[in-house]
Amino acid sequence: MSVTIVDIAKKAQVSVSTVSRVLNNKPDVNKETQDKIRAAIKELNYSPNSVARGLVLKRSNIIGYIASDITNPSFPELARGVVVKAKEYGYSVMFFDAHQDNRVEKEAIQLLRSKQVDGIILSFSGANRDELEKLRSERFPVVQIYRKSSKSTISTIAIDNVGSGYRATQYLLSSGHKRIAHITTGDLTQSGYERMAGYLKALAEAGIEADHHFIQQGISSVESGKVCMERLLDLEKPPTAVFASHDVMAIGAYEAILDRGLTIPGDISVLGHDNIEISRLIRPHLTTIDTFKFKLGQASVDLLIEEMTAHEPQNKEIVFPGELVVRDSVRAL
Repeated sequence: MSVTIVDIAKKAQVSVSTVSRVLNNKPDVNKETQDKIRAAIKELNYSPNSVARGLVLKRSNIIGYIASDITNPSFPELARGVVVKAKEYGYSVMFFDAHQDNRVEKEAIQLLRSKQVDGIILSFSGANRDELEKLRSERFPVVQIYRKSSKSTISTIAIDNVGSGYRATQYLLSSGHKRIAHITTGDLTQSGYERMAGYLKALAEAGIEADHHFIQQGISSVESGKVCMERLLDLEKPPTAVFASHDVMAIGAYEAILDRGLTIPGDISVLGHDNIEISRLIRPHLTTIDTFKFKLGQASVDLLIEEMTAHEPQNKEIVFPGELVVRDSVRAL
C-alpha cells in the first residue's frame, strides 16, 4: 500500500497541512518540525505523487511557456534556462509555439489555462497587450520575457536593447569607423526599433548625421540580412562597418560581402547582436552583443514564482544589459 502525506503526518505527529508546506518548501515551518517530517519521509520511503498533490493543493506544478517562435535561434537557451530553474522549484514546463501569430497567442493562453498550469511565461507583441492586462486583472501569475509590451503593467524580464545598440555602435566608432550602416528589423519588432534607437543615439553623440541609405530594414533572417547588405554594397560609397540588429542578419551580411569577393573585416567590419551559437563558429568569428538568454530564462522563473506566491501582482521590471563579445569580425581603421 502506498504511503501518503496522511501517513507522514501521523508518523511525525503534525497536521497534514504542515507536511504539505514542507513538501512545497514553504518558509513558515520551524526547523525542528521540518526535521521531524523529513525523518518520517525517509523512514516511510515516501515518494510524492505529483498528480495527487496537485489535487490537494489545487496546483498542477506545471509552468506554461508561450514562445513567439521556437525557430528563433535565441529560443533554445531561453527555454533551457526556464526548464533548469523550474526543475529547481519542482515544476515541469509545458511549451507552446505561437508561430508569431497574434491569434495563436490568445489560443495558447486559453489552452494552457485549461491545462490548469500554475503560471505562464510568455513573449507577446504589443498587439496582445489587452490579453496580458486581462490575466493581470484576474490575478493569474504571468511574466513577460525578453521584451516589454508598450504600457504593459505585467512583470517583465527584458533586455536593454537601446543600451546594447548604443554599445555596439560606440565600439565601431571607437575602432575608427564613421561610415557605419545598420541592418535592422526596425519598427517590425520592438527589439529592432530599440536597437536602432541606440545606434542613432551613438551616431548623434559622435556628431555624425545618420544617412537613411545606411539604414536597411528587413526581417530577422539570413536571407533578409543578405538582401539588406547587397543594397549597402550597391551604394556609391559603401559603409566600412555594419551593425546588424540580429546575428542571423549579420550572417546574411557575411554571405553578401563574401559573394562580392570582399573580406571581413579587411574590407568591411560586421557586428551582430544576440550571441547565438553559430556566431562563434562562423569565420571570421562574429563580434556581437551577448544577451545572456540562459540567465534570462532562469530569472523569468524566479520572477514567476514571486508572482505565484504574492498576494498582489508585482509589476516588476528586471532589465539585463547586453555585453559586447569581441571576436574577429571588426578591425580598427
